[in-house]
Amino acid sequence: MLDELGIMSHNGSRCHSFSPVVDTPSEPVPWSNGNYSWTMITVQKILENMLVCPGCHGALQHQGEGLLCNNAACTSSPRLWPVVNGLPILLDESQSLFRIADLLPTPGKKSISTAQPIPVFPFIDGPWRRLLSRIWHFRPGLSRNVAAERNNHYLCQLLQERPQPVVLVAGCGDEGDGIAQLRSLPQITLVNLDVQWTSSVTILADAQQLPFADQSFDAVVLQGVLEHVLDAAQVEREIYRTLKNDGFIYCELPFLQPNHGGAFDLLRFTWTGHRRFWRRFTQLDAGACCGPGMALAHMIQQFARSWLPFAGWRLLSDWLTDWLFWWLKYADSWLTRTPAGLDGASAFYFLGRKSDTILSDSDLIRNYRGGQ
Repeated sequence: MLDELGIMSHNGSRCHSFSPVVDTPSEPVPWSNGNYSWTMITVQKILENMLVCPGCHGALQHQGEGLLCNNAACTSSPRLWPVVNGLPILLDESQSLFRIADLLPTPGKKSISTAQPIPVFPFIDGPWRRLLSRIWHFRPGLSRNVAAERNNHYLCQLLQERPQPVVLVAGCGDEGDGIAQLRSLPQITLVNLDVQWTSSVTILADAQQLPFADQSFDAVVLQGVLEHVLDAAQVEREIYRTLKNDGFIYCELPFLQPNHGGAFDLLRFTWTGHRRFWRRFTQLDAGACCGPGMALAHMIQQFARSWLPFAGWRLLSDWLTDWLFWWLKYADSWLTRTPAGLDGASAFYFLGRKSDTILSDSDLIRNYRGGQ
């Protein structure tokens, strides 16, 4: 993460009026979140310049140890949001599946700074679990993103033309492929949003209700996020609202992949469908970021585990298929460049610029790039 998380002063072109947050502490209150250290005064800069009520987009003010929406007609629940370790938790529980209580510190909880991983072998206790876990993690993996580093480098070049750009990484997790390039540039400020504690999160909120004023960001990055939201169209509307008029969107979304989020895996797009989803953006680049080789490897793995009734057997099958078919992903360096490879890709990317015009369906169909 960057050395500081300062936000640019309020953009006068925003159509949403925003009053600064009051009661700024006179002394910085240091805290630690994973590998990154911040101060309360830095978070105050975000609050004064960007944060609004996630429900009505009204101004926020400090009240006690939380943030209160100033709009008396606001129907958000709650209207008073907690701030934990300097991080605001802005979830409108009347609209979101996630609950603030699940993110608050409780007696006996050692840390809230990072999400706790689910044990690989929950049905085994003691030293055997540690041994099996180490063996489990000693595997080559079937996934390979062949485009993220290149695309983030391109995005960095676009952002370097701007003074002090601010980038929202929605669904940041611990860090997506290629994000390190954005983080390495001192003039770029990253705002990391997620619905759980991670080592890089700077605000906890739902992407379907972004708690930011209109035209706050120079770019928004989504990597493997849209398939996990209930209303992807609402996320697109929120991104469009919070991007500056010439802001950029970078999105990666799966196509041919097995379920990887249980009940929270809801969406898949073809290349054409992905392009239509971002039809209010001018395309700068688009294509496959994970190709047919990776898709085939994961489908073989899913085929093998589908025969097995017990969780332990499926874990063993996953480990074995990793070692048998890891090499398939390296074919994607070539296959993602072919027309037919686009039809069988594991995932797609889209890099675009916010536009006042909408891509017509006739132009969409005319620009099909696949091999059929």
